[in-house]
Amino acid sequence: MPDSSLVFASRLFFFICCAFWSYVLDRPVRGQRLRIGRLSCSDAHDIRYEGTLYDKSYSFTYTAASTTWEFHLPKSDNPRWLTVTVSQILYTSSTGDVSTAKLETVLWFFPVLFRFTAGPWADVTIDALRIKVQKSTATPYWIQRLRENLVSTFLSGEFLRADVFRTSVRFAGLSEHDENKPGAYTDPDSKLAPQEPQSDDDEQCGCCAPSSSPGSNGHATYAHQEEADALAGADEYKTQPLRTYDDDELRFSAIARRVHINNTEGRIYTFGSIDAQMRRNWIEDRGSFAMVAEECRWVKVHFPFERVAPRAWLTQLMSSLLHFPIDLVRTFNYPVSSMNLYVTRVDVTFDSFRLRDAELLRQGFGLVREKAITSKIDWSDVFFDALADALTTRK
Repeated sequence: MPDSSLVFASRLFFFICCAFWSYVLDRPVRGQRLRIGRLSCSDAHDIRYEGTLYDKSYSFTYTAASTTWEFHLPKSDNPRWLTVTVSQILYTSSTGDVSTAKLETVLWFFPVLFRFTAGPWADVTIDALRIKVQKSTATPYWIQRLRENLVSTFLSGEFLRADVFRTSVRFAGLSEHDENKPGAYTDPDSKLAPQEPQSDDDEQCGCCAPSSSPGSNGHATYAHQEEADALAGADEYKTQPLRTYDDDELRFSAIARRVHINNTEGRIYTFGSIDAQMRRNWIEDRGSFAMVAEECRWVKVHFPFERVAPRAWLTQLMSSLLHFPIDLVRTFNYPVSSMNLYVTRVDVTFDSFRLRDAELLRQGFGLVREKAITSKIDWSDVFFDALADALTTRK
C-alpha cells in the first residue's frame, strides 16, 4: 500500500475526530469546527465546517443546506443499498471556490454481478458544478489532477465521435479603451471615402429604410431584415487592420459538440458540448480562462474480451467475492476508480491565468519531444531544413 494513501487516511481520520469533538464541545478543535443546525437519523441541515491546513496557511469553509441518507434493500433489478444527497454545496478557500446545486451518490451492492456497472461501486451525479480558481500558479491539487487527466485523454486517447470541433484565434481589438484614443482621432475610412451630400434622388426606399418604431429587441427593423442581418454578420469574418491604440493581446477559443473519447484504460469520456476561451493581455499583464461543458460523463466500460465472452452467473459470483478485497484496496488507494461520474453542467473560471501554466502546452510539448526521441528526429536539422526551404528561390 503506498505511503501517500496511509498518510492521507491518517490525516482524514484525524480531521474526522477533530470535527466530531468540535461538534460535541461546540468549539474549535485544532483549527477545525463543525456546526450542524438540525440533525436526525436520516438527515442533517445547515451544515458548516471551517478548518485550516498546512500550519494555518490554507483555510477553507464548507457549507451545505442539507444532507440526507436513505438505506435500501438491494434487489436484482435495483441493487442499490444507500443513497446520499447533498444540496446547495459551497466550498470556499484561499485558492478557489466550488459550488454545486445538488450532489447525489448511489452505492451499489455487487454491481458487476447484477450487470449494473462495469466495476464501479458508486454512481455520482453533480448538478450545476461551478469552479473558480483565483490564480493558475496556485491551482488546488485535485483540480490540477483533473486537468492532467482530461488533457492527457484529449492528446493520447481514441476519439470515437466528435461531431463539431472548431478553434479560433484573435490577436488584437479585444478591448476598447476610448480614453486612450487621441483627442483629434477620426475614422480613417472617413478620410479615404468622404461622404457626399445626399440628393433627393438618392433617398432610401421605404422598404430599406429603418422604421420609426423599434422592434422587440429594441433595434430598428428593416423590410429586408434578412439582407441586413447578412451584411451585419459579414463584417465579423473580415480581418480588421491593427490600430495604434489596440492592446497587445490574444484570445484563443475552442468549441466542441458531442465528443466521445476512450482513454484506452477502460474509461469513456463523453461531452455534450464544450466551450472554452483563454485570453491574455500583455499590456496589462493579465490573463484569464473560462470553460463551460455540459452533459459530461466519466464511465467505466468493459474491456473487449469481457464483452466477447461474458461470464456465467455463478462464475461471476465467485469472481466478485474473490475480487472484493482487491476492490477495497484499490478504492482506498484511488477512490475515484470505484465510481462513475455524471455532471449536468460545469463552469470553470481562472481569474488569473498564465500561458505557461496551460496544461495543454505542457503535455503537448512533452508528447512532441517524446515522439521525436522515439522516432530519432534531430530538431536542429528540422529547423535548418525549414529555414533553407524558406530562403530557397522558387521558379
